[in-house]
Amino acid sequence: MTHDLDGLYQVTSTSNYQGPLQKKSDGQTRIDGGKTERRDDANCKWTSSFIILNDNEVEMVSLADPSEADVDFLLTTPRGEPTREPVEYRTVLKLARKGDKIQMSGQIEYGPDVTFLTMRRIGD
Repeated sequence: MTHDLDGLYQVTSTSNYQGPLQKKSDGQTRIDGGKTERRDDANCKWTSSFIILNDNEVEMVSLADPSEADVDFLLTTPRGEPTREPVEYRTVLKLARKGDKIQMSGQIEYGPDVTFLTMRRIGD
């Protein structure tokens, strides 16, 4: 089943996180049927779903699973503690469209951390 958001996306993020763990979540991902699965530069597995709420908003739910990630890579709990357990992130992203161009952007608040996320469709 096709989905209005299907395509190849460039994922970029910035964060206020100031801890010792290096974040490596940027890269490319393909949305297919409103879902995506990818591994980032640290080999952390990201599984996400996207639900269009209206013409301007998309709900994103992402599960980051670092269990097979690089040995020096960890995520953080809501209290900022390092973990190798899966972490779920939920947010509502702003949706912008112009012709076949799509961009989703917004922020993910998780514990004390705020991550600004942008996903731009770069191909079919």
